[in-house]
Amino acid sequence: MPFVTKKPSYYLSALEEESTEPLHVGLYLAGSSINEERASDLVALGRAIHQTSRSIRCLWLRFRGGSESLLAAFSAFGDELVGATAIQSLVFEGKVGTAEVQCLSGFFTQNELRGLQFRRTDVDTSTFTMLEPFFFRTTTLKVLDMSSNSGVGDECINVVLDALMDGGTRLETLNLGESNLDGQPDENSRISGSGVASIASFVSKTPSLSSITLRLRHLDDIGIGEIALVVRTKDCNVRRLDLSGNFGNSGVKIFAEALKTNISLKTVSFGCYKILNDVGGQVLLNVVDPFSEPTHSSEWENVTRSNHTLQSVYILDRPTVTVNKNLITKLQSISTLDPHRTLQKKVWHHIDKNIEDISHLGLESNHMPNVLSFVHQHGTMDQLFRLTRSRNTPELFSNPSPERARMSYQMEKNERENEILKELLELEREKSEGLHEENSYLRSVFQNRDEAKKCCLMPIFKVLEMWRLFIELLKEPAQS
Repeated sequence: MPFVTKKPSYYLSALEEESTEPLHVGLYLAGSSINEERASDLVALGRAIHQTSRSIRCLWLRFRGGSESLLAAFSAFGDELVGATAIQSLVFEGKVGTAEVQCLSGFFTQNELRGLQFRRTDVDTSTFTMLEPFFFRTTTLKVLDMSSNSGVGDECINVVLDALMDGGTRLETLNLGESNLDGQPDENSRISGSGVASIASFVSKTPSLSSITLRLRHLDDIGIGEIALVVRTKDCNVRRLDLSGNFGNSGVKIFAEALKTNISLKTVSFGCYKILNDVGGQVLLNVVDPFSEPTHSSEWENVTRSNHTLQSVYILDRPTVTVNKNLITKLQSISTLDPHRTLQKKVWHHIDKNIEDISHLGLESNHMPNVLSFVHQHGTMDQLFRLTRSRNTPELFSNPSPERARMSYQMEKNERENEILKELLELEREKSEGLHEENSYLRSVFQNRDEAKKCCLMPIFKVLEMWRLFIELLKEPAQS
């Protein structure tokens, strides 16, 4: 139990300290009357909370009845809390009704509460109607606990959940429970099947929820079905779920079907007030343990379809619960691994059992490198050898292998391209030889022309002499 005191002055010195350590403040509010000194201390405490630089982890208010003077002093305490942002969570416990909560109405208009809890109080619809603006405006509230409050019924649930949903709540933890599931409640105040449906609708529309506790008389097979419809969807982000109510084997079977497709839940607790025996326990175990089927093929199907996220299922001790202790132990210690490693563990367990015959897995040759790597990682060299020599294993090395066939095609293509290149090279070579011969011929022709030039050249004076003689010959008279 948390520490509470009748002396508000007990916390004054701690609130004045400059410290980063969060502080717990617990007050015990009771008595037929309250003296002036205690009333003054209560006001001083409210003022100190408003002014402190320390974070207050929890303000716990335990009421055990009181007089008008106590209520007046508590109202003055509430006035001092208006605008206080140091309080992280607030707990009302005991003889608390609308009048007591109303004393903190000013505080509820401006705060940074992360948690709000009502424990075995007398709050009712009028209380939550008064708090409706707070639930609509809050952007910091993460935890809401309304367990064990006799006056909480369908109307209260609808007021709170509607206000939270309309305000775009970021609630992460929701606890709703009736004070005595075995007793005979007031028909006008209990949470009915309609209330359970409203809760399921709220959960489906609040993706921030990660932890839910529901302990309700009308959480029967129908109510379990409403919750199961939410849990089986891929949008469900709930990681912890605690369910207690009037259900047994049939309700557990309904919920087990939802667990097969759920990918978020890690822990589930069942408090059954109807008969739950090994039949229901085995149904839950089959969701996570696929190794109860006799044939290889169905076992492999169960491996792939089983839940890999769930780590623990707790079955609470009730007079109607007769599940075998070994079965309960198995459910409590399903896995400590993440979903991927849990699936790997199941796959290896199945392959190890059938190491010499995995033909039912429908593998092809291109899958085998990954299979061999998986067996090498999880098993021994002997198991790897037994797998490779098995006649029921897809051929590891075909002739030609898929890789060699691919390479052969590429090689043939390259060879054809090489032949074409060779032909082109021969043609170029022939052209080159023709050009070489033509160059040789032209070179010889030019050489002969040079010789001819040498032969034809004569000294210029000889030419001139011959020209002079020719002219003189022309000048001589002709003989008659």
